[in-house]
Amino acid sequence: MKKVMTIIGLLFLILSFNSQSISAETPPKLTSECIEKGKERDKEFNKRIMEDIISSFKLDIDKSGYAEFSNDDLLNANLMYGGKVDDTYYNSLNQLFENIGSTVGHPRVYIRPQNGYFLYKETDNTNVMVKLKLENEKWVVVEEKKKSGKQIEYNKLKCEEEYLKKRNKYHNIK
Repeated sequence: MKKVMTIIGLLFLILSFNSQSISAETPPKLTSECIEKGKERDKEFNKRIMEDIISSFKLDIDKSGYAEFSNDDLLNANLMYGGKVDDTYYNSLNQLFENIGSTVGHPRVYIRPQNGYFLYKETDNTNVMVKLKLENEKWVVVEEKKKSGKQIEYNKLKCEEEYLKKRNKYHNIK
């Protein structure tokens, strides 16, 4: 009985060792250079989306003193000023971001004293402009318009494609 248990134990150790040596191969990773190139590509992509939306509604945002904010920018500003839960300025703008569905690129809010715009592109390339006004310490929707927009091309980087091939091979994905 001891011999059988010893043999079973040895077989178990051998099989465990073999499976560990097979899985010791490190999974592929994106290089830091590729990640940085991706960030630049994404920044340019979002810029082109906003340019399309702004031009389709003939808005004079760039020359009229509007400040541009993403949802992350608003959250950071809110946290920087104490992260109050009952901050009506922040909450009214944050609601805009939370109440939309999927978008192409990242929505933006453009604000100047007393008025602003919330802009985004829907997944069917419809451009959306929501006009805002500051009333009683919160931002309220005054008007919403939609127009057909251009499809903005999003190109994968060569380093991303190479990474995906290596990752798929590593995970046996076809």
